[in-house]
Amino acid sequence: MLHYLCQPDAKEAKNFIAEYHSSKAEKTLLLVLADCKVDYHGRARSLLDWGERLIIIKADGNVIVHRPSLREPVNWQPAGSITTYHVEDKDLLIKSRHTNPPEKMTIACREVQFLLSSQLKDQGQLHLTGMEADIVNEIMQNPECIEEGLRIQKREKQVRSGLIDLYCYDKEHIPTIIEVKRSTANISNVQQLRMYVDDVQGENKEATVRGILCAPHIPDMIKHLLEDYNLEYKEVERAYVLHDDNQKTLKEYFEGYDKD
Repeated sequence: MLHYLCQPDAKEAKNFIAEYHSSKAEKTLLLVLADCKVDYHGRARSLLDWGERLIIIKADGNVIVHRPSLREPVNWQPAGSITTYHVEDKDLLIKSRHTNPPEKMTIACREVQFLLSSQLKDQGQLHLTGMEADIVNEIMQNPECIEEGLRIQKREKQVRSGLIDLYCYDKEHIPTIIEVKRSTANISNVQQLRMYVDDVQGENKEATVRGILCAPHIPDMIKHLLEDYNLEYKEVERAYVLHDDNQKTLKEYFEGYDKD
């Protein structure tokens, strides 16, 4: 059930909160859009002057104050905080206290524009994918998505310059280094791959060593730089392999891209 109230005075706001939130605070989410100031005592001391902000009080006790821009909250209280509501000099006061560590935050609202209370149901599990490690795992399970005959020798091989993502041999038994990036390739990625190749080459100056940079997008400038260093690339879409049979695999994304 969702309840809301527009432009209440402080007393009306407090009554609304008492009826639709405080009586079942462990089950409801409260949103407050207000012109407010915030006084915080705890890990540090801060005073945020008046401004229009979004205040979120969650069922687990989290209190979050957001400004009109930026992603991170400007003030917050952690889960387990106890929040109370008062009227003082025509202002609505939201007081949140946390005991361990000891900290308290007082939000004075001189003009409340909007209140909303609702019980939200969310039992979904978060599946994080598309990270470099996921792509490396896919390549290990199916090396031929890079090229036919590729064999994985070792994951995270330590060399002087760092950790190689995948140390492989191609079908001609030539050492092949694969460096995986989950976003657009840049100059530093090229230099990183170049150093890895030089490190392996230094172990056996007579051997030929290949280096392949894998990324969802490789700008033309980076492609030319790789070619100048006699390095290779595989431009692929990022793989999102979730618990869904309709999701494409990394192999499917690789298909259609010939070795450059």
